[in-house]
Amino acid sequence: MPDNKRILTISEWYLECQNITTQLNKMSEKHGLSYDQFLVLEQIVELGRNTPGQIAVVFGTSAPAASRKINTLQSKKFIRKIRDMENDQRNVWLEATEEGLRKYKALKKDITKHTGIKATDLEYLRQINQTIIE
Repeated sequence: MPDNKRILTISEWYLECQNITTQLNKMSEKHGLSYDQFLVLEQIVELGRNTPGQIAVVFGTSAPAASRKINTLQSKKFIRKIRDMENDQRNVWLEATEEGLRKYKALKKDITKHTGIKATDLEYLRQINQTIIE
């Protein structure tokens, strides 16, 4: 494939990913979340990543940036912070509230219904990512 055709294909792929992200954000907004907030909530609910540090690592971001995402979810009453009062008050665990669980489940249902993303799609994206890194 000529280089200019390959670049065009990569550009089209990128633009389509941007369009998908926009649609996921629109879908999320109907549930009072941004798609980024949904992803953080998913980490807390489904994967047990329940400390701010774990959230920062998963998203490859700084602790302050992760804290901003967490604080937004807390202000919406979708999560709560639990401090370790017995050992060290600086230790914080995150837990979804009933409202947060309800919003998460409803949005996850909508996303699953509308996307049709399969594990093979994810594997292909990981291969592309690995190729770019090398």
